[in-house]
Amino acid sequence: MNAFRHTLLAAVLAGVSLFTGSTNAQDLKIGIVDMTRVFAEYYKTKDAENQVNDGKAMAKKELDERNVRYKELIEKYSELVAAIKDPGISEELRATKQKEAQDVAAEARSLEREKQEFAERRQRQLLEQVDRMRKAIVEEIQELVGQMSKVGNYDLVFDKSGLGTRGIPFLLHSKDAVDFSEDVITKLNENAPATPAAAVTPE
Repeated sequence: MNAFRHTLLAAVLAGVSLFTGSTNAQDLKIGIVDMTRVFAEYYKTKDAENQVNDGKAMAKKELDERNVRYKELIEKYSELVAAIKDPGISEELRATKQKEAQDVAAEARSLEREKQEFAERRQRQLLEQVDRMRKAIVEEIQELVGQMSKVGNYDLVFDKSGLGTRGIPFLLHSKDAVDFSEDVITKLNENAPATPAAAVTPE
């Protein structure tokens, strides 16, 4: 599981939905949802992960293009420096080479700053994109869990994957609780786009 999914899954680890009723404690109907599993198996989580990976790939491509240009400038600058040191060239040509070397060096410094700014900007944009997607998906899952909890008449619903501040699971034991994680996953993925059929190779 890559960094994106870990980032997204971390948001639901502490999610506990509480639905209190007026019944006695012994009559409480308790439900359980594995939010980590639900989150991981929701098709929108995987789609969001793919979108971020595409964004990373595009950013890398753009940065690689800048790196190629930067390398060309460095090589050109080295050639100019070597020409300037050549005792066989005229002073006029040496001065021309020196001016050209200064221009190339200035362009290289400018491009270096641009590369750094671009990398920082794209990283910030990707993090913001991850955060927006995570929040939207978490809210959608929580809303569905709430709806299904009401339909199932659950008084309490716990996240079996949720951890406390010391890393201890919230739910240590559940004798009669109903785990309806599978039902949540099924409901979430009802409108998932069909997987494209694999191409058949002609014999």
